[in-house]
Amino acid sequence: MTDSWPPWSDDLFLDALRDAYFPGAQKAVVECEGVRVRTLLRGRNAVSGVWQFPIYLEPIRGILEPIVEVPYLADVVVGITTATEPGPPGATVAPFVSWRDFASFEAYLATRVPPPGLDSPSRVAQKARRLRRELGPFELKLIDDDPAVFETLIRWKAAQFRRQGRLSVLSLKQNVDFYWELRRQGIFTATTLKVGDRLLAGEIGYRRCKRHLARLTVYDPSLAHYSPGSIMHLETLRASFEAGDEEFDFLGGGETYKFIYATHARWLGDLGAEPRGIRLRRTVRQRLGRAVAQRRGYTTYKEGVRRASRALRGLLPG
Repeated sequence: MTDSWPPWSDDLFLDALRDAYFPGAQKAVVECEGVRVRTLLRGRNAVSGVWQFPIYLEPIRGILEPIVEVPYLADVVVGITTATEPGPPGATVAPFVSWRDFASFEAYLATRVPPPGLDSPSRVAQKARRLRRELGPFELKLIDDDPAVFETLIRWKAAQFRRQGRLSVLSLKQNVDFYWELRRQGIFTATTLKVGDRLLAGEIGYRRCKRHLARLTVYDPSLAHYSPGSIMHLETLRASFEAGDEEFDFLGGGETYKFIYATHARWLGDLGAEPRGIRLRRTVRQRLGRAVAQRRGYTTYKEGVRRASRALRGLLPG
């Protein structure tokens, strides 16, 4: 495996992605509109915009052979700015923290000005002290290998999506199986916040190339009044800094809470012309997702997921 590849382009991850969703695909360096990335190739089309497991593709510098020209790439990093600067028109944001400019974690915290209505790090620290007083001392474990913890975090996240009436990729067994395969391969690990043996909150993520990539964060909803999710974010950031990481990556999505801590942003855009077949599959998937999201009640929700799965089977890869 080549250590210089970006996290979502290395051999171990691409092999797992191929086996789960794109049997027969080949790893390749592809180029579209002068930008080169490493991903999977199926016929003339590069694998990008993976809805089952959203990732982004980072441009690769230098001359790499062989290179395959492709007509379209989705979710490519098309720019990097500070967290307060606008990105290219039409691009979506993927916030991250760059630790390179900070001599200490305290120096970093001193620069944080939260968006209106959100707690500052000092306010989160106050909540952490309250949690210690009322529940006991907590411990953050940067890497927790307990499989029961991994299962709990996935179950909590799926339940969170159900409460919100949202169609979740974790409602599909194939996607949950993929998370477990990434864990088996040593790609995914869990970070946990506990009081004794009691799990308060956790994160499933990927640590590679001095980068901490946070894929899934969730907390025990019965403890929401303690804000364990906010405490988890603060303590995980501290652990990332102390571990010598260069970045803490929140991945794609412009959720406001990420900008309490983000110092920079990657901007993700599309290159080339989207092939008609890919556009059709994406449109069908989006319409089914909106139809399910508008329904109420868990029974109806599950039925909607089953119908969406049946409708998409055979249309979407994997």
